[in-house]
Amino acid sequence: MIGKYSVVLYNNKVHYQLVIERNITVLRGDSASGKSEMIRMLGLYNSNPSSSGITLICEKACTVLNEENWILYTNSYSDRIFFVDEGNSFLRRKEFADTVKGSDNYFVIVSRESLPQLPYGIDEIYGLKEENNTGKYRLPKRIYNEMFKIYGDLPSSDICPELVITEDSNSGNEFFRMLFPDRCTSSNGKSNINKIIAHNPDHTILAVVDGAAFGAEIQGCMELVVSSHNQVSIFAPESFEYLILRSGVLEVPKSITEETWNYSDSVRFFSWEEFFTAYLSEKTKNQISQYSKGKLNDYYKTAGNMEKLSKVLPECIRTASSQLLSRLPYIED
Repeated sequence: MIGKYSVVLYNNKVHYQLVIERNITVLRGDSASGKSEMIRMLGLYNSNPSSSGITLICEKACTVLNEENWILYTNSYSDRIFFVDEGNSFLRRKEFADTVKGSDNYFVIVSRESLPQLPYGIDEIYGLKEENNTGKYRLPKRIYNEMFKIYGDLPSSDICPELVITEDSNSGNEFFRMLFPDRCTSSNGKSNINKIIAHNPDHTILAVVDGAAFGAEIQGCMELVVSSHNQVSIFAPESFEYLILRSGVLEVPKSITEETWNYSDSVRFFSWEEFFTAYLSEKTKNQISQYSKGKLNDYYKTAGNMEKLSKVLPECIRTASSQLLSRLPYIED
């Protein structure tokens, strides 16, 4: 399944509007914020659309999964959007993660748990914003609920990091080691980022993570940043391959990175990170620019290409690494 879809669900009291563009979308928030009410309304609509008093507007069929039907429905249906409320025990099972992987469906999951078995993006963690138009006397007007990105603004500042941590241990780490040769280390996996931050309380830190699949870790990371005394900046591009595709090092249609929902088929790719890697590898196959995730091709280390790559980095990283960049032993173009 590919595409970006608007979901509008309402009755005479409550109105929900969501935009779904990846195979996994997570809704979080405090109790009574309207998440479970949305699932309840959709369940009533599924049971009896004509007499429920509820309207659903979406290009795709939208269906609620629960303990009784989830195996049957995910095996039987395709090309639809499934909604799952927290409290369903199958959310934490490997069996469910295996079902999502390779599925020709999208999944909207209401959960305050991190769900580490699912590679969802930081940008796909939403809360529901309530706009209550009831007025001074609380007249019975409709309450509008729209999605907002919980982690739209990650901590970032103009620091000269004493420690740079990359989630990537291969090509991405090699690139950032060129920018920060004496202070860059790999966490060897996203689950270790928080441990390294916690074990270096006296350092200013830049953490570079793959935003397309770091969703399960970001809440713990933000809590750690807030509670710690060290200064931490987080850079979360979709992936290192995404940076290359955006940089101009290769001729790539802008839509690949700006409208990825039209290309990243959920049947083939568990996350957008997997899509960007596969696209870049296939595009450069058997060429001088051939990309390998295991080792960064010298093609990307030339002065011209390093400059192009550096331009897609945030200003704070470019500033911190500018003096180091001038001293790098670039390969000739």
